[in-house]
Amino acid sequence: MKRLKKLLSITVISIFILTSIGCTRKGELNSDAQGGLEAFNKIVKAYPEKKGFHKALQHWGFKLPTGEKFEWTKNMGANKADFAMVILADPFINAGLDVNKLDKNGWIFKPSGIEEGVELPNLLIKPYNVSDKNQNSNGSEDALRRILKENEDLVVYDKGSKFYKLNLGDGNEVQWVKELGSNNADIIFVLKAEPLIKAGLDINKIQESGWKLKKTTDDTNGIGITPDLLIKTFKLK
Repeated sequence: MKRLKKLLSITVISIFILTSIGCTRKGELNSDAQGGLEAFNKIVKAYPEKKGFHKALQHWGFKLPTGEKFEWTKNMGANKADFAMVILADPFINAGLDVNKLDKNGWIFKPSGIEEGVELPNLLIKPYNVSDKNQNSNGSEDALRRILKENEDLVVYDKGSKFYKLNLGDGNEVQWVKELGSNNADIIFVLKAEPLIKAGLDINKIQESGWKLKKTTDDTNGIGITPDLLIKTFKLK
């Protein structure tokens, strides 16, 4: 009888331990996503004045030196833009882009105006939807963690460049450095060039405004052909 009680006690303790471990793992991210989350949070903490919250969109945002922003949602159920690259539109318009020819499902043009007391320029927004799941996040860090938990594979660490890459679909990316200050760039925006070119963008002219063209590369590593990309780097100060 005593032996049976002892076995039952061991079984109950084992189940409790395994359940506890399971609960912990359930909330964890894979190594790339967790590393990316921690690296980005360090960047935001180093420049707290660059972080803001858009009440209407329920978006957190991090403003970059030349006016662009990277945004992520507080609640994935609130809208269809869980992530967004917010880009100054005028350099693209001046380089021939006709915003009316852009795919409305892939791009949003926001004319200049005053919003929440702030005067904003013409903007191009590249949104990316991860999920429509409602969430009650607590602050910017928790909001980002919850989005990444919905799809951990969106973040990949590139050991060669020592950058984390957030895949926003079809070649579009937001990248950030693992260690702040260790590179000539801290954050990088990457755009697939083809949709913009089809809408009238002159590649040569846009490169005069800080964007650089990275030409198509062949499938050398079994990852497929990389399309023409427009890249803008940002150094935080």
